[in-house]
Parts: sequence; C-alpha cells; structure tokens
Amino acid sequence: MKKTSATTLTILMLLCVVISVRAQLSPNDAVKSMVRGINMGNTLDPPGEGEWGNPPVVASNFDDYKNAGFTCVRLPITWDAHTDTMPPYNINPSWLNRIDTIVNWGLSRGLIIIINAHHETWLKAAYTSAHKERFDSIWSQIATRFQNKSDSLLFEVINEPNPLSLANVDDLNARILSIMRKTNPTRIVLFSGNNWSNSADLISAAVPQDSLLIGYYHSYDPYPFGLIGTGTYGSSADINTTIQKFNQVTSWSSRHNIPVVLSEFGAIDTSDYNSRMCYYGTVVQQALLQNVPFMAWEDGGDFGFYNRTHHTWNEIKDILIHTYKESPNKLSISSYADTSVKIQWHNNTTDTSSIIVERKFAGGAFAALATIASTESAFVDTTAARGSSYYYRLSININDSILAQSYPIMLTVPISTTSVPLANTPYRFHLADNYPNPFNPATTIVFSIPSRSFVRLKIYDVLGRDVATLLSGELAAGEYSRQWNAAGFSSGVYFYRLEAGGFISVKKLVLLK
Repeated sequence: MKKTSATTLTILMLLCVVISVRAQLSPNDAVKSMVRGINMGNTLDPPGEGEWGNPPVVASNFDDYKNAGFTCVRLPITWDAHTDTMPPYNINPSWLNRIDTIVNWGLSRGLIIIINAHHETWLKAAYTSAHKERFDSIWSQIATRFQNKSDSLLFEVINEPNPLSLANVDDLNARILSIMRKTNPTRIVLFSGNNWSNSADLISAAVPQDSLLIGYYHSYDPYPFGLIGTGTYGSSADINTTIQKFNQVTSWSSRHNIPVVLSEFGAIDTSDYNSRMCYYGTVVQQALLQNVPFMAWEDGGDFGFYNRTHHTWNEIKDILIHTYKESPNKLSISSYADTSVKIQWHNNTTDTSSIIVERKFAGGAFAALATIASTESAFVDTTAARGSSYYYRLSININDSILAQSYPIMLTVPISTTSVPLANTPYRFHLADNYPNPFNPATTIVFSIPSRSFVRLKIYDVLGRDVATLLSGELAAGEYSRQWNAAGFSSGVYFYRLEAGGFISVKKLVLLK
C-alpha cells in the first residue's frame, strides 16, 4: 500500500511538472493573446508620474482597458530620474514599489503587460562604459524584482534607441537579454533595431540567440501625416504602402520563426479627420489580416482617445476594438442633391443579415439611422441640413454574434450659394391631416408658395434612390397638394424632397402594410 502511494505520488508530481512546462507562455501563444493593445503613454515615462498632463495611474484604468476589449497594455517607463547616477546605481525603492503595484493591477485582470526602458536619453546620447554599466544595473534590478511575476508580464529591452548605431543596439540587445536570463530564464523579451524602431530597423537588427523572443516595431507612417498632421491618408498608394510594411515584417517573422508586434502606431489629432479614421481602420484591419498584434499609442494628448479622469473614450477606441477582417472599408462621402449626403464603401463579407448605417453629430453619440441589405454598398441620407456636420459609420453582425464596424467618416454639408430662400415667406410643407405617419396605401403632401416658383417634388427610398416624381414644373402662387399612392411599394421608410424657389424640405414617410 505504501509502495503504491509512493508510486502514485511520484506520477502526480511528474504530471504537475509536465503541466507546468506546458503552461509556460510561448511567444506564439502570447501574440495570440495580445491582439488588441494600448499604450499608457506620457504617464510613467516623464521624470515624474503625472507631469505630462495625465493623472496618476489608478486600478480602475485597467478595468477600463479590459472592459473596452483590450487584451494587452504596454507601460512605457523611464528609469533615469529614479536611479542613482553612481555605482551601484540603485533604483529608488518607492519607484520600484509603484511599478510593481501598477503591474499587479494589470496582471490581476488577465491582461498581457509589457514594461520597458523608454526614453533613457542619457544612454542613447552617449553609449559609454559607465552608462552601459548603469543600464545593466537597472535591468538587473528590474529583472530581479519581477522574476516571480506571471509570464503574462513581458520585458522590452529599450524603446526607440535613436541615435545609437545598429552595432551598439545589437550589442545592447544581446547584453541586456543575458542579464534578464540570469533571473528570468523563461520570460518573453521584446527587441527591435536602432533609430526609431521602424520596420526596416527591426529587419536590419541582429537576432539574439534565444527561443523566447518577440520582435517589435513602430509606425506613424506616412510621415509627415502621422506625426505632424500635414497631408492626407487614404489613397490606394497610401494603403498599399501600409500593406507592404506588414508584408515586410511578416516575411521577417516567418524567416526567423519569431513573432512580431506593432507596439506603437497612431496619427496626431490635428490631422484631417477622415484621413485619421481611415488610417486607424486600415492599420488595424491589416494587422488582423496578417496576425500582427497592435498597441495603439494613447497619451491623453495629441494622440489621446481615452480620458482617464472621466473614464470615457472617443471613436478611435471603437475602431481598435470593433474593426475585424470583415468590416466594411474604403469609405467615401460627398454631398448629394444639395442637402443630401452620400456614403459609399466596400463590403468584405456577405455573411451578415444586414448593414446598419449609424450617424452622429459633433460631440454626440452614434445612433442607428437606417438598416439596409448586406449587399448594398451605398447610402444617401436625405435628412441632412445645410451647414451641419454629420458623422457616419457602418455596423454589421458576423455570424449573428460579433459586432464589426467600419471606421467613421464625416462631412459638413455646404451652405448653398446658388439658391437663396425667400425671407418671411409662409412656406408650408406637411402631410394631410387625415394621413399622419405612418400611412397605407397613400398619403397627401400639402404645400403653399407665395409667388411663382419652379417646384419639384420627389420620393426617395432609404438608400437615396429616386422612386417617384410627383411634380416637376413652374407653379403660380397658391396652395397645392399631391398624392403619393404607394400601393406597389414595400413597407419601410421613405422620404419626400420638396424644392420651391430657394427652399428645400425633406421629411420622412413611413409606409406600413
């Protein structure tokens, strides 16, 4: 009996060892878990936390990240101001404790957390023996402090090591990795090349001899659009350039059998709105298509989309979370028939029952405007008004379970300079009293004009298609009525558009059968 118990105990112990080994997070498994990420920028990378306009980190920030749908948070950290400048280069214990607390907040919520050495300009400006010794000590202390953390904590050697030479960065990567491995033999480590850690820099870098690596790169391309805000984005050439960059890094990844992540990208908020939204949507969609996890740069400032004080997000968050391979893309927008707005797009799937067109006004929230067939690729909003700004996006449900959205697009409807409404004239446009909305099968539109005018009265469907002309010609002053018999039309929303002189009225009609 004792022998059997001992044997059983031995088997159980061996099983525990096997399970433990199998549970170790591999780089390939890590990238599958990372997918949609965000940077907590301008927070732990200034000389003091909160000095660059962001409030100190609180635990609920990580609740917001997780609830929004992010699975990875990169914590840019600068250690210089918190580390002695003389041997043994001790890191301030209170700073280490603070970083430990913040890391625990993220890990306890099931997030992948990345910590790095971010600005460290002292090392990048002068790669001297004393500076190398100090940086080695910093990473030795970090690695020792965090050696018992979950393997969901990842280390990143250094961020954007410009102006270090490639040879110096190759030396730095190998040396710091060997220091990390003394206390963290199984922790995943991120590395890149020199300069600003662009894709070309990663591809040029020497690959350290290690089996637990992930390559990273950054992209604010095209320059100067991404970082300065001048120019536009969205042409076929722009999108092809983005695709080529992904092709380059995924080819490198396949060649070296090392996963790759896009750990910073973004477009400054002073750039053209439609170009910026297209940029985020294109990068996210291409990253998903090529299985490259991404971490958008969010700093609460020029690249901000998360208000930490009020715990609110803007529409960029929705692009990052609700863009899928199947999301509609290639959106365009234009004014149409004076006050109408026409949007067009490309559909990437037919595996959805319908498309919901959503609209919002500046400062408002998106709300459903119309539901159209999944095969449609254009929509005309006939309810727009001159001088107003409208924002549109498309939502679909993939397999009736996943909410996928397009990136938004906006247009300010121009104020007409060719037609001027008559002042103080008693135009009257309304449905007949006997037929309020909804109606079936006919409705009567009554209007009056104070003087001779050219009058046009048309009916449009929800896609903006002209389905009936009730009147087109010159009329003398007076009251008129026109009936629309919709007996041959399907139930749904329609609009009538009445033009008289310089005045235009568009109103909704609801046909119920």
